[in-house]
Amino acid sequence: MWYKVTHNWNFMRIIRLGLGLMVTIQSIQYGEYWFALVGVLLSGLAVMDMGCASGACSAPPRSSASKEPNVLSTQKEITYEEVGN
Repeated sequence: MWYKVTHNWNFMRIIRLGLGLMVTIQSIQYGEYWFALVGVLLSGLAVMDMGCASGACSAPPRSSASKEPNVLSTQKEITYEEVGN
């Protein structure tokens, strides 16, 4: 667990930690302790590198061996029908 806390820090993780600390500090200054709990939660998620920030929890891309044709790559001829008055 200590390895996860001390390694793989990137710009977004630092931003998340900074925003969590900012929410915590501001809420304590204004006496809004429920928001301080939210700030601690946000900071903890950044420290533990958990959560879905910046699309980290997205679904894996589809494999190219899929049997479904790609809609963008298939060219279909479009036929139009004139509608009378």
